[in-house]
Amino acid sequence: MSPVEISETHFFCEYSDDNRNQLRAGVLYLVVNKILNPDNEETQEIYAIAYGYAGGNAEGDWLFKRDSYNYRWVYGDTSGDEWKGAKEKSKGGHLYDLDIEEIPHWSDQDSECYAKLMELRNSYFTEEEDQLTNITSQAFEEYRQSESTCCSEGFDMDVLYDISPIWNLTTQYLDPYYQN
Repeated sequence: MSPVEISETHFFCEYSDDNRNQLRAGVLYLVVNKILNPDNEETQEIYAIAYGYAGGNAEGDWLFKRDSYNYRWVYGDTSGDEWKGAKEKSKGGHLYDLDIEEIPHWSDQDSECYAKLMELRNSYFTEEEDQLTNITSQAFEEYRQSESTCCSEGFDMDVLYDISPIWNLTTQYLDPYYQN
């Protein structure tokens, strides 16, 4: 197995207000090359972590992997080492809302990509005194779009729209193309 390579790193965050008191959602994702699919062919995938407010003074922390070979998103918590589930689109649907019965196994490639993602995590996220996750001031300033939002150039909003219905964060991001 050849080592994975990161070709892109992207970041998005949004706070509940301009004072940045509560993180609604923060997402860091990597586009990773040289992932081997089940046919042993090299492909490109996305690994992402997401943090944010889950209600009741609690936060959610999620780990995602896009499995384009099977057209699904695989997910777990940010502790790594195992996937908790996977979702795919129901026939004719646009949301990843159909649970997969057989949970994918955690692979050596997943471990390697997870390690790379966690290496970069501290450049974007920090824990506050209350042990809740926040955004580093350097990352926020670098990608600032407003007083409450930051987003890296080239951030694929489809990643946010795809994974948002899967997480338990109170803020959900819906593709405006599919909104009524």
